[in-house]
Amino acid sequence: MKMKSLTVLALAVLAAVRMAASVQADDAGENKNLFKSPGAKQAAKDFKPAPDKMETNFGSLEFEGGSFPTEASTQKIYDEMDRQRATQAYMDFYPSLSLYSIVKSQIRDFGFKSASDVGVMADFMTPSENYLTGNNITVYAFASIDLKVDGPTVVEIPPGMYGNANDAAFKYLTDFGPTGPDKAKGGKYLFLPPGFKGETPKGYFVFRSPGYRIWAMMRGFGEVGNGDQAVKWFKDRLKVYPLATGPREHTAVNCSGIGANTLPPEDGSVFTMLNEIIQYEPTELFDKELLGRLATLGIEKGKPFKPDQRMQGIFDTAAKQGVAMSRAIVYASRDPEINYWPNRHWEKMFIRNTEFVADGHNDIDARTLWHYQAICVSPNLLSTTAGVGTSYLTAFRDKEGVYLLGDKIYRLRVPAKPPVKRFWAVTAYDPISRSLLGSGGNINVGSTGKPEVNDDGSVDIYFGPKKPEGKKNWIKTDPDKGFFVVFRFYGPLEGYIEKSWILNDFELLE
Repeated sequence: MKMKSLTVLALAVLAAVRMAASVQADDAGENKNLFKSPGAKQAAKDFKPAPDKMETNFGSLEFEGGSFPTEASTQKIYDEMDRQRATQAYMDFYPSLSLYSIVKSQIRDFGFKSASDVGVMADFMTPSENYLTGNNITVYAFASIDLKVDGPTVVEIPPGMYGNANDAAFKYLTDFGPTGPDKAKGGKYLFLPPGFKGETPKGYFVFRSPGYRIWAMMRGFGEVGNGDQAVKWFKDRLKVYPLATGPREHTAVNCSGIGANTLPPEDGSVFTMLNEIIQYEPTELFDKELLGRLATLGIEKGKPFKPDQRMQGIFDTAAKQGVAMSRAIVYASRDPEINYWPNRHWEKMFIRNTEFVADGHNDIDARTLWHYQAICVSPNLLSTTAGVGTSYLTAFRDKEGVYLLGDKIYRLRVPAKPPVKRFWAVTAYDPISRSLLGSGGNINVGSTGKPEVNDDGSVDIYFGPKKPEGKKNWIKTDPDKGFFVVFRFYGPLEGYIEKSWILNDFELLE
């Protein structure tokens, strides 16, 4: 009898909870049937207009006759409207700006003459090449492809590559290697331009690109070697050429230490770059709503871009505001899912997925979080299969939640047996450029470098402007600026994926 009473009580409580939830949902408009509950009767007198005098964050506004903006107010309103639209455009188009900046840099700074030329970080990446959170422990090879120039283009890759290709909006096209269709055996990838209507030949992995420019990047390990060996290895094996002509003459450039600027500007000139993208790429690559906003700013396909002095000032302010907002999103995220472990300050670089969608909408802050601090998009950069792909975590703060500063000394204790199939690495970055930290010393410690190991299998890594006495595992910081790190898991295993292995926070020593 007592059990029956408890069951009845439980059902009553459950019914009450459901009713409360239903009422709450109705109040929120989720299930509101206006035919049943339209609200109390209203008349014209119930309309509550905005006042004819307003105080806003961009000044005092006045409206004559109740609603006509005065000349002074009109100017303030349009200035603010343009500034807001330009600021949002900076963030909305940042992925496209980032890829365009990389392609332009490789042609300008490395001297590429055609898409067939390839760049090789044969002596590893250095701080003089400011690739967003690029690493200095693997040999990169890359090509800048232009389907408007060459038409259908072939990327012929050797076996064993790891990499991917992204389109002009920095969206994923395909992986190369073990996670790509060639399954690490190598092969011929054929990229078709927008609107291509010809026949597709057999024997290729075929991808239709919605844009003209493509950036293809891959990493080499083992037999690739480095230095001159790596340059020759890739020149002999990595080929990019128009389908119509077949392989053609090409160069392979050792890009290590040459110097390059791959980052979009952080001032008004970035909108000139954005206009170049809009003029070159097919209109269909971008959302019509976003293009409509750009058109109000004077950026419209087929029309000259001639901002006057007023708009140049607005563009400059908007770019800086876009940078400020992007910095907040990356370094002070308000996303409730940002931390990988709930009691640690290690943060995700991809919050939920690599498509930047959530609950049926574009996950725009998650998109900024990735693209303002990193390049390339692939589902295998967020590995959920043990031993496959990679995963990255960032740390901007110490154990107490305080930003990492270069004039301090910290210790990071990496617990024993990091769950990786290939290797792990910790690399320090400059928060201004989000690129390799140019501290003039070592900025990387990882398992491939045979770090000093404690008796319990853990590894202590020290960070600071001066090397602690008797410590081998040291990353040199710049005392005049902050820094952050990326912890890379190459081939993450169950301990990482299931979160049973937990990485410690930075400890401030002095």
